[in-house]
Amino acid sequence: MTFLRVPRPKAAAAPKFHTRISCKYLASDRLLRRVTWRLVMAAIVFVLYAHSSSLFAGTTGKISGVITNAITGEPLPGTNIVIEGTTMGAATDANGFYFIINVPPGYYTVSASMIGYTPMSKTLVQVVTDMTSKVDFQLSTTVLEGEAVRVIAERPAIQKDLTSSLQAYASDEIAGAPIENLSQLIEVQAGVSIVEPTERASILRDSPGDGLHIRGGRENETAFLVDGVRVDHPIWGGAAYSQNTSGSTVTEMMTILGTFNAEYGGKMSGVINLVTKQPPDRFTARFSGYTDKFGLKQFDRNTFQGEISLSGPIPVSKKLSFLFNTQTRTTDGRFRGYIIPNWADSKGKVAIEDSAGNPLGKEVSADWTDEWNTMFKLSYAVSPKLKLMGSYINAFIRQLKYYHDYKYHPYGMPWRETRTSGFTGKITYQISPSTFADMAFSMQNIAFWNGVHKTREQRILMGSRASEEEYGFYFTGAYNNFSQDSSTTYQLVLNLTSQVGTLHLFKIGVDARYLDLFHTLGNAWTTPVDIKTVGTDDDGNPIKEIYEINRAYAHAEPVELAAFIQDKMEFESIGMILNVGVRWERWNLGEKYMENPQIPFATPLLPTKPKDRISPRLGISYPISDKAAFHFAYGHFYQMASYVDLLSGINEKGEYPNRPNLQGIGLAIFNPNIRPEKSVTYEAGVQTRLMKDVTLNVTAFYREMADLVGVTWIQVEGYVYFENVDFGNAKGFEFTLNKRFSNYYSARVNYTISQTLISTSSPMTAAQTISSAPIVVRSFLADWDRTHNLTALIRFSDPGKWALSLTGDLKSGKPYSVLAEQPNTERMPWNANVNLKMAKYWTKGRLHGSLYLQVFNLFDRRNIYWVYPGTGKWNDDGDAGTPPAHDANPRRISDGRRARLGIGIEF
Repeated sequence: MTFLRVPRPKAAAAPKFHTRISCKYLASDRLLRRVTWRLVMAAIVFVLYAHSSSLFAGTTGKISGVITNAITGEPLPGTNIVIEGTTMGAATDANGFYFIINVPPGYYTVSASMIGYTPMSKTLVQVVTDMTSKVDFQLSTTVLEGEAVRVIAERPAIQKDLTSSLQAYASDEIAGAPIENLSQLIEVQAGVSIVEPTERASILRDSPGDGLHIRGGRENETAFLVDGVRVDHPIWGGAAYSQNTSGSTVTEMMTILGTFNAEYGGKMSGVINLVTKQPPDRFTARFSGYTDKFGLKQFDRNTFQGEISLSGPIPVSKKLSFLFNTQTRTTDGRFRGYIIPNWADSKGKVAIEDSAGNPLGKEVSADWTDEWNTMFKLSYAVSPKLKLMGSYINAFIRQLKYYHDYKYHPYGMPWRETRTSGFTGKITYQISPSTFADMAFSMQNIAFWNGVHKTREQRILMGSRASEEEYGFYFTGAYNNFSQDSSTTYQLVLNLTSQVGTLHLFKIGVDARYLDLFHTLGNAWTTPVDIKTVGTDDDGNPIKEIYEINRAYAHAEPVELAAFIQDKMEFESIGMILNVGVRWERWNLGEKYMENPQIPFATPLLPTKPKDRISPRLGISYPISDKAAFHFAYGHFYQMASYVDLLSGINEKGEYPNRPNLQGIGLAIFNPNIRPEKSVTYEAGVQTRLMKDVTLNVTAFYREMADLVGVTWIQVEGYVYFENVDFGNAKGFEFTLNKRFSNYYSARVNYTISQTLISTSSPMTAAQTISSAPIVVRSFLADWDRTHNLTALIRFSDPGKWALSLTGDLKSGKPYSVLAEQPNTERMPWNANVNLKMAKYWTKGRLHGSLYLQVFNLFDRRNIYWVYPGTGKWNDDGDAGTPPAHDANPRRISDGRRARLGIGIEF
């Protein structure tokens, strides 16, 4: 079944705000800051070169072990250790100990050989980012000519160097999960709660963001990294490629909750680190796709997804290899709009429903989405010691957002577009077997648009809205607000990692980011210009100034610097692991702030000073027995609020370019002098081996959050002002039951019981509801608080033949408010969902194929996202005068059952 669509707008170029800033501004402040930035970058490079120190988020792991005589148990010095298929290897020391650092995550075969002993290889050795994989060998003196012993590595059930909570998914787990993108895999992890469609403030409900609450934190407190480089949106948060990609290019996805090492920073709730695949040593190609158009009307949403991957060596040089992947997806979505003939012309006096309440008119898609994700990666092995890597990522998404008020006037609904493109260049140099250095430079540009029409005149033409009394829907007008942003991020990161003896693994480094940010917010009611007479000339003629009126039009160029030192100490004799580190961070916003916000147009404007913070980090893991290990972690974590807060409520093209724009307040007024937000986090837990392949990890955590961005009411001038006035805390227990793959199945089951208290769930919400009455200084249940959250990923498989996988969740409802004075005293109903994927595999020579079926919301359960406070129902506000059709907004409930058929071919 094919639905008509509200037409997709033509692709628009990234906003070119640079040409709109005044010449005076460009010639002075901005030019000076650019020169200063270049000098700072040059100084950083010089210091790093001189001292060989750097920062680069983890993208590799370590293999270590002891080689002994199988009969006597004595160590075997001088044994050769090789990772097959690579140039990486080592030799044992006098105690039979060896280590190999800088190993990308994945599965390997490790071989040990020594003259007079039978060579031995261990396969399926898994390496995890930032973790140590223990691989010991006991070599026999019985030499079998031409033969070697080959065994499957027995991975320890207890990860003894786990000093804080993390969850890692390898490429095979990602490929087998019943997901559309990596966001859905993130959602089933312990400690993670997602943003529901109705949670954000109404003016921001369809703006970008990461959509995640990790361990009770607010949205956009998560750092996203790809191959060690930050890629999250500096203005709004979130990362388009990391969250929307299918994951086929990813070797490992790691989520670190709450207490991460000093090498990670910039955010205070979590880290999601993607390590992309290394190009293989032979050419491979993969084609895949799925659709819901397979003859069953109830599943047909005109959905198509296609993906192409090509990788391997480039013929011109055996040392040069590449990886190319492109993914595209289009769908009409689940929501429908209806075009009613003559309804607007007759001012709504036309029937829009039949006697049974079914919509009349032409049905169109009111929820379409077009996506495109591309990655291109080049790897050049100059020598065994020197490797170069360059990658390019492009993510594009354009979608129409369903607004229930415009159900019968869908051309008035807003659409949004996000374009992300970024380049990363990386150099890795193996200084010695025990030391290597990384250096990377990246540039990322993100352009965002949200609104109905990009031309202001058309917005004004459609801005006059009128609704029909009987049904309550608009029959004229359009969504009024629009926003347009552009951000360019330049980042330089370097890294020095060194294994010192058998005890210390040192990391030391520096990170620098320069941000070029623009933000525009307006609506249809804004007049184009404001013309004022400011005096007269010598001839008595009036002198007029012309100001463009925007609710927000702002430009900023923050600079962020960081440095850290980290030591991972592995006490082999007692099994204890100690992670100790400290991180320094600086934010220089480079803007001016009001000395006294009570008199915004008379108070002096003062330059902001850089904000510096020191973050200690500590992690300990200690084995209780051979079947259990205890861990404890503690740290201070800081982040600057999303830069949209910095750019709000100032119009640089208006009459008061560096002061609050009180004529066109959008939400709250900017405050460049806000302090970084802070979280002090503790966690303690125990890993326990229950059976050979089954472990249980129980972790208790507590977070104290301070200096959160909130709003203050400036009563004299009647506006709200961003300040560090909010606070909160989160506490809970996380239970993770992990069954490694054996006997044809594997499982991960996560259960979290927690509570989050916060003074204000969202400063944007507070900005809309604040009045002259003072805010009560106390905390309430956060809007995203869920007492219970149970998730699971279960996979049954006969590798190479068939697979069946399930994801599921069962979680208590979020709170809601009946009385404004007592927020969030009630709970919405529980939510539950199960997704399914069934696949059949086949092989013929080098050709591998698969056929699969995906079913989302297998049991067709209707989950409620939002209810009316007066009734506790999603479709009835309790007011007899409100049209029932308008009450029943389908955005407040979950999607129904969906099914897709797919195919994949690889050779």
